[in-house]
Amino acid sequence: MANFSRHYPQTMVLNGHVYSVDRILKDDFFSVNVLYASPTCPIRQVLKLSDFRFIGGWLLRPLACLMSWREYWIYSMVADVEGVPALGPRFGWRGYYHDFIEGKTLFEVDDPATELPQDYFEQMRRILDVIHDRRIFYVDSNKLGNLLVGDDGKAYLIDYQICLPFPKKGWLAKLTHPLLQRLAQEDLYHLYKHKKRYQPHQLTEHEAELCQKSPLNHAYDKWVGTPYKRVKRLIYPHGSNEILWYQWNKIKHQQLAPDKTQIMP
Repeated sequence: MANFSRHYPQTMVLNGHVYSVDRILKDDFFSVNVLYASPTCPIRQVLKLSDFRFIGGWLLRPLACLMSWREYWIYSMVADVEGVPALGPRFGWRGYYHDFIEGKTLFEVDDPATELPQDYFEQMRRILDVIHDRRIFYVDSNKLGNLLVGDDGKAYLIDYQICLPFPKKGWLAKLTHPLLQRLAQEDLYHLYKHKKRYQPHQLTEHEAELCQKSPLNHAYDKWVGTPYKRVKRLIYPHGSNEILWYQWNKIKHQQLAPDKTQIMP
């Protein structure tokens, strides 16, 4: 069930268009993502509201604010990249809007032969290359829900919450450059792992080498990934209901008491 302390407007105005809540896209451990639609604009909007979904999570609201502003800052660095949904305005201290991509996530793809363009992973590689060129380690390319194929046949990359930006100038940039290059390989490892699963016949020999699990990845799973999951399950034993994002058509729309209409620039 949704956390009803996560208040968001039932209607809002953006660029002269009135939007109303369509449905909850995603409600997980760290945030709620709300989809808005307007009868006068074909582009739907997503409100990402940072929050912690566990008992007493409201005590960490200041941290949620910092997380949201940090994500917005990183998002602004790549908002002009082809394949990154257009970034919208802020919503208070803990949220912001961005364009919704009409399409589906890789998680939802059942028949890659018909649902994925032949150059899908080449498109996604170009997106990641630009992000890396801007000295950002994306981090989250392992999540199938972050890689989208639009109805227009283009690849899109979403969710910049845990990206890691690196210094761009000076001696610190030179000092950290080898680390950034190494971490960028982890983004590519996950990308080509997905390609091996969805388009194995197109995987080149070089890409097959890149999708081999590295010692760094093994170490990360052992010392970070697995302990994190265990602690998270202790706090939140049933996990998040992120699955709502993928199976929204099986879930009834949630009706909350309307808040004030938000008017955005």
